[in-house]
Amino acid sequence: MAQELLSPEHLAMITTGFVVGTFARIITLKEDYRQYPSYPNGFVIHIVTGAVAAAIGAVAIPALVTKNFVGVSFLALAIQQFRDVRRMEKVSLQELEKSEFTPRGSAYIDGIAKTFEARNYVALLSAFLCVLAMLLLPGHRLLPDVTAGVVAGLLSIWLLRRYTKGKKVGDIADIHIAKITFDEKDKLYVDDIPVQNVGLPAARERFQQEGIAVMITPRYADGGIVLANYGQRQAIVHEAARTFGLKRYIYMRRDFNTGRICFAMIPIRQDEAALLKLVAQVPLLESTKKSARMRNPQLLPSEKGE
Repeated sequence: MAQELLSPEHLAMITTGFVVGTFARIITLKEDYRQYPSYPNGFVIHIVTGAVAAAIGAVAIPALVTKNFVGVSFLALAIQQFRDVRRMEKVSLQELEKSEFTPRGSAYIDGIAKTFEARNYVALLSAFLCVLAMLLLPGHRLLPDVTAGVVAGLLSIWLLRRYTKGKKVGDIADIHIAKITFDEKDKLYVDDIPVQNVGLPAARERFQQEGIAVMITPRYADGGIVLANYGQRQAIVHEAARTFGLKRYIYMRRDFNTGRICFAMIPIRQDEAALLKLVAQVPLLESTKKSARMRNPQLLPSEKGE
């Protein structure tokens, strides 16, 4: 049985699937540096877990073909391990909240942990589909089999990334640099929105000299609902403070009449264009999303007669 599993045909399938699945995990890591607190060490951890996922996805079909059901049982074990990866990331980020001047928030942490778990499944599924394509191709010649497997694997990576890729703040809102002013009562304004009383003259002077403010205006009502979520606003402010550094002060406020949100900060790095780009790239949290069908009561089935 072991000899059949390691035949040249099966070995080519496993190797090709493993390479494709590991490649899937590596290319998705390019999106993680902004969210992950400790790269490059974090990269090593997730590349290794992604390689394990790819190996399991590549071995699953040859194990079934050779009736090695013990090998297939590792698939269920791997899924449990990937869930443990999510728990590990969640606990790790929650512990780091104590050292963050501007916390991520529980909603953002939960989204990051789920994303890391899901990308292991992307590696597993792409390896699995790569091997399946090689098995289903008639003739079983090495070069056509490998070519078909790689094409199927790359196509599955593209489809899975497209399906799992969420929207960003820039997709639902217009973002621009706002003006910081003070009234006679020492209240800080971002454009026309009152934000915070700033009593110290030195703080007001520093805001006027070094402060940067950003206004985020939702393009439609659903965008306003998303931005009203406190976890989403906390994620935006965290990314701004963490990426550009915080010399002193960061204030955030929501305009209840228009749904706009704004924040003002005194960053270490002064780069308005990069700050706008960063805010636009902040992901929309899963906890803020709801399908169009659920948002529209008229599309829901009637409960009469049930």
